[in-house]
Amino acid sequence: MELNLNPNLLASRYIEQTKTQLDAMQGKIQVVGLIAGDDKPSIAYARATQQKFDDIGIRYDLRNVPRLELESHILEINEDPNIHGVFIYFPIFNNQQDDYLRNLVDFRKDIEAGSTYWTRKLYKNDRLAIRGDHDKKALLPCTPLAIVKMLTEIGVYEMRKPMPLENKTTTIFNRSEVIGRPLAVMMSNDGSRVYSFDVNGPMVFEAAVASETNISRADALAQSDIIITGVPSDRFDKIYAAEIKPGTVCVNFSSFQNFADDINTHTDIYIPRVGPMTVAMCMRNTLRLYENFHQAGES
Repeated sequence: MELNLNPNLLASRYIEQTKTQLDAMQGKIQVVGLIAGDDKPSIAYARATQQKFDDIGIRYDLRNVPRLELESHILEINEDPNIHGVFIYFPIFNNQQDDYLRNLVDFRKDIEAGSTYWTRKLYKNDRLAIRGDHDKKALLPCTPLAIVKMLTEIGVYEMRKPMPLENKTTTIFNRSEVIGRPLAVMMSNDGSRVYSFDVNGPMVFEAAVASETNISRADALAQSDIIITGVPSDRFDKIYAAEIKPGTVCVNFSSFQNFADDINTHTDIYIPRVGPMTVAMCMRNTLRLYENFHQAGES
């Protein structure tokens, strides 16, 4: 039986939960989105995100600034007690300068949880935002978290178990520091053997530890119970039904379709996009930042 998961419907449910929590809170949350450049799809996505935040009562100030002024804007936001979170729409420079800007954001305002403070906690499987404070939970990166929530919804991620992905093998095509690698760490922490591919070749993650491997794409795909793709290029060799075993769960988070059209002949679970859930998880992270660091007047 085919399991159809509508990302919009699931995202709406999480957004409604966040709105209910916001309505019960005192105070107003304000976030800033920083975008540089005039890429029309990026601007459209930023404006759509702004509208969704505004709709539930989070004030979202979208600022289009020259990329060489981003550093000063981030520093000003870090010092402003009236701003509780910040987005940066990457890529900006498409090099290590982007990592510098990402880590310049105060971790207490880092909605996307992409700075070293949060990634270090993820890699150590530290679930607390502040050491010793069990009431404050750590943030997880928005897109990896969105994927986990979607897999949980369809019963693939069995959260009732101590190791929700025990005895499962996953292959991920993307090892970026903001999505692919954090996702590999999260899933391996939860019991999966994760094969991770990018232009530099394969790695295998087990219990959050990466090791070298010579496994081929074909062998990794044939072994996998879950395949997740996020290759932002139409030059990627699409994954065909003949390459995977029947029943494999397939998820695509790239703006390009990384799976061939025949993929549905080999799986009952194919999720072609996760964008709406990513926005919902960003809202969830925004609320968690506010509760953890700002609600009591902390900055």
